[in-house]
Amino acid sequence: MARIDALLSLAVSQGAEALSLVDGEAPTLIKAGEARRLSMPPLSSALFELFVEEVDAVGPKGVYVHKGRDGDLSFNILRTGPSALELRCEDVPAAGGSPQDSEVEPTRRGRSSELTALVERALEVEAIDLFLSTATDARMRLAGVLEELPGTRCSAEQLLEFLDLDEEQRLRFERHGSIDLSLDFEAGRVRANVFRHHAGLATVLRPIRHRIRSLVELGLPDDLRELAEYSDGLVLLVGPTGSGKSSTLAALVDHLNQTRAAHILTLEDPIEFAYESGRSLIHQREVGPQVESFAVGLRDALREGPDVILLGEMRDPETIAAALTAAETGHLVLSTLHSGSAAMAVDRIIDSFPSHQQSQVRLQLASVLRAVVTQV
Repeated sequence: MARIDALLSLAVSQGAEALSLVDGEAPTLIKAGEARRLSMPPLSSALFELFVEEVDAVGPKGVYVHKGRDGDLSFNILRTGPSALELRCEDVPAAGGSPQDSEVEPTRRGRSSELTALVERALEVEAIDLFLSTATDARMRLAGVLEELPGTRCSAEQLLEFLDLDEEQRLRFERHGSIDLSLDFEAGRVRANVFRHHAGLATVLRPIRHRIRSLVELGLPDDLRELAEYSDGLVLLVGPTGSGKSSTLAALVDHLNQTRAAHILTLEDPIEFAYESGRSLIHQREVGPQVESFAVGLRDALREGPDVILLGEMRDPETIAAALTAAETGHLVLSTLHSGSAAMAVDRIIDSFPSHQQSQVRLQLASVLRAVVTQV
């Protein structure tokens, strides 16, 4: 999908008839003759030129065909200045669904189908996150910027019905006030966290790609694959939420799967990317349904003969201690940690233990740590 399609899908979802792009300014939606600037950073000259190249490269001159969830839409390409571009379509469906949906009053539509439509649109435009809340309208994070979706506020009952928690998940949610899970839709798969807040319930949904992208496709250097070729030790991916740590780990595991005959065991909460065994034998375990916790899964792993262990996240001292032990005993452990830098990651690991244990942990870490990669 071309990058311009993400903006056009947003325009379609908002019922706008035109998208205006100006070099050095934030994109603008035009609806019913009124212009509304998106809460995004101004377009750089390089990004503006990329959009120009994309619309010129597809379809006949003067027309760009956008392939959206509700079908193909043709946008007329208008040059409104030397550094300005407008894409205009007279047949954009009303916000919130297809033309057929627009004939149905919102109050009569099933809320479940509305929420499903939002998720499918987030998957279509490759949004980073979709936020659903009982306190406000939904928001979608595109290119790092939150965009509000008017008229999409839901109730707690509607949200819980949409999530369709099983009995075990409901008990965990009642006990802890939040829960991680994965959800499958026709358009793809999402990782979700649902939690209580002072005004009700909310969930954050992160789209997961069906296809695992290579390091090259992710824009990462080829030599990063060497991180997966260690015979043992600990390799950490650190950075803030949404920086792409999980995608990078998936690319490394996929590289191993294609090049090395190894047993790869993953411990995830929830399972994100589904792997098919290639040269490697891959077993995936999800915290909750298949294993009690990361720490328990790591202890079990020492008796399950893995060469490589993918640990979704190093969350607590018990999990960190088990990961260090696994790395010490001849396994390659690949994992993530929420940290702003490599140095902070080391400090966070050591500081998570009581002071009387820190010297021992420091020695363990020094002997097993192979690399720390910081993503932003």
